[in-house]
Amino acid sequence: MTKSKEGHRMTRKTLIGALVCFPVIGGAIAACGVGSSTDMETPPPQMKLISESQYRNTIADIFGDDIKVVGRFEEVPEVDNLSALGATHVSISSRGYERYFGLATTIAEQLVSDDHWEKVVPCDDEEAGVSEVCLRESISSIGERLLRRPMSTEELDLWVAEIRKSTEALGGEREGVALAIEGMLASPSFLFLTDDTEPDPDGDGIRLTAFAKAHRLSFFLWNSVPDEELLEVARTGEIHSPRVLKAEVSRMVQSDRIQAGAQAFFEDFLNLDRFDTLEKDKVIYPAFNKRAAVDAKEQVLRFLDHQLIEKEEAYPTIFTSKDTFMTRPLGMIYRVPVKKAEGWEPYRFADDDPRAGLLSQVGFTALHSHPGRSSATLRGIAIRELLLCQSVEPAPAAVNFTVVQDTHNPNFRTARERLTQHRTDPACSSCHEFIDPAGLALENFDGMGAFRKTENGARIDTSGELDGYLFSTLPDVEQTIANHPGAPACLVEKAQKFALGREPEGEELAWRSRLEKTFERKGQKFPELLKDIALSEEFYSVGEPARTGIQAASVDEIGGKS
Repeated sequence: MTKSKEGHRMTRKTLIGALVCFPVIGGAIAACGVGSSTDMETPPPQMKLISESQYRNTIADIFGDDIKVVGRFEEVPEVDNLSALGATHVSISSRGYERYFGLATTIAEQLVSDDHWEKVVPCDDEEAGVSEVCLRESISSIGERLLRRPMSTEELDLWVAEIRKSTEALGGEREGVALAIEGMLASPSFLFLTDDTEPDPDGDGIRLTAFAKAHRLSFFLWNSVPDEELLEVARTGEIHSPRVLKAEVSRMVQSDRIQAGAQAFFEDFLNLDRFDTLEKDKVIYPAFNKRAAVDAKEQVLRFLDHQLIEKEEAYPTIFTSKDTFMTRPLGMIYRVPVKKAEGWEPYRFADDDPRAGLLSQVGFTALHSHPGRSSATLRGIAIRELLLCQSVEPAPAAVNFTVVQDTHNPNFRTARERLTQHRTDPACSSCHEFIDPAGLALENFDGMGAFRKTENGARIDTSGELDGYLFSTLPDVEQTIANHPGAPACLVEKAQKFALGREPEGEELAWRSRLEKTFERKGQKFPELLKDIALSEEFYSVGEPARTGIQAASVDEIGGKS
């Protein structure tokens, strides 16, 4: 590292250490509720780690989609099958923080380049340089967007003073501004979506600040930061007016940006991020390559967006619709003609084709399979847990899966025969009787999602029973899930948890019941569900926190542990 780079790094560390504090648990930066609430009916404010897609969308929306965000993000564990819940429990390790710091550095370097400088500091005078007024205006504007709140005069004074100091140390105004942007992007105020609160003028408790309310709404509906119109009603405080909030929610749901919010939810709801690490046996499934995996994930999202957002169809239609979208790599798996060598084209399965809806898509069947074979068990668990929100007990330890895994056993040629033999083990029978029938209904799809009628020369039997509903064919089970009362109730449950970023508590369970009834009454339209959540008082409610042992430490303390 050259001397100037080392000086740059030390100045950067000093700047950030002087201006921001980190909540630390066990040596890591942690997302959390700020202690338990003194009012058990209303959970306390919380911190939630920004997701990768939210980070990328934020940078694109504030600075332009030509800014490259290159680097690894901290892995977020799922809680109750949702990363949105895991984000409130995750910590950033010292190594993880270094990665976020690296991201911030590369973004800041791009923003002060010739291509973007005028957008970052629009008042720069080529001859006179950046005036004090210009610098304060520019940093204040950037800070409001990245820190998700207005900067106080004292705070702005600190940032500008450090920029001037850094400019002198590093020999250029752009370097000083880059350090400020880098510091903001690496600060917990940016990396965590935080519930800032203020005294509630209409009661004895607290409420979200106008900016916190605007950002909670925007990250839920758009998976990104507010636009200028939403920011303006936050600046004026008008967002606290029910009339203004209703108008903003209607505008946002009708906006094209609602697609990003809906996709973020369904990607989490259906665990589609698992496609990032999905692999198939290349000998058994040569048609399933990296390109097919990427397209399979996007096919699901395009399909849901088309059905639920563009056409505003009722939710159950996603299990029965014949319409979808195809690419050439997916056409190889579905064995259907695709005219375009590149890109997407609409496709409709024939009326006599048993395939329809989400359960027939590679994005569901391949995702819930093993690398070299299908899995009625994994698919059954996915239907039970992801689509119906039912609990499945984990497999007991030391279970013998030999029969299930031996797909070439001449005595048990189909998955149904192998699982029937497996269930003779009393330790396995109860769970598999609950899980397997739904999964066996999808055995017409092999491990990469291609349709088949036989396995090892034996006809595949897809008949079964699910919660009292009998079925014998693939269209039967598709219709069974579409008609199952647990399916829309599960969507509402997951949407509520996704919005809150945690399990509902107390009166929030009654709120869910109310959402379910309204969803049913409004024809099970997904945009209406988003709107109802966004207009609910419970969505913005916070209780007084009872402070716990969360400590504060400067970045220098964290850096010393790395």
